[in-house]
Amino acid sequence: MSATLSPELRSRMQELFRNLVNVFVFDKIPANKLRNATRAYARTVGNDETIMVLYDDTVFGSSRDGFLLTTRRLYGKNIFESGFSAELADIVNLTFEGTETVLTAPKVHAHTRTGVLQKELTVSNSNGQAEALFQALQQAIALLNPNLASAFAPTMNPQQVPARCNSCGAGGQVAVCEYCGNAV
Repeated sequence: MSATLSPELRSRMQELFRNLVNVFVFDKIPANKLRNATRAYARTVGNDETIMVLYDDTVFGSSRDGFLLTTRRLYGKNIFESGFSAELADIVNLTFEGTETVLTAPKVHAHTRTGVLQKELTVSNSNGQAEALFQALQQAIALLNPNLASAFAPTMNPQQVPARCNSCGAGGQVAVCEYCGNAV
């Protein structure tokens, strides 16, 4: 399960996720956590992709919930739900949804060409930690797919305020959501 990665890319990935809780990068991913994650939600990891990042979103450290970022896909699983995966090339936007209560978890929404995947960030259960993880994930995906960099960091006129789609949560500068077609 590996492809050759440049030393610069490896270094940048390690830098992005360095100070985050329950996040493991490249050869620092414990074998038992990787085995549990692949069995629980990433069974289809192919020989043509390298596992770069594992986020363990479990209370007791089993890694049966969380996400894996590979050179080709984002795999994830929320507690009590089935796993999901998305080709990085199919991701058109990522959004973060914070929380104001400890009873709900911050969420990352991966807007793909075919729908919206939602990953709850339950262990950290803190907007600060969850948002830092979201930003690292967003930057990592942009590094792996440069076509997405502009979608993740849109240029705005200082007078413009980004709008949010009421249906899917995607951000944008348009009156109609370009992802689901609903009004913003």
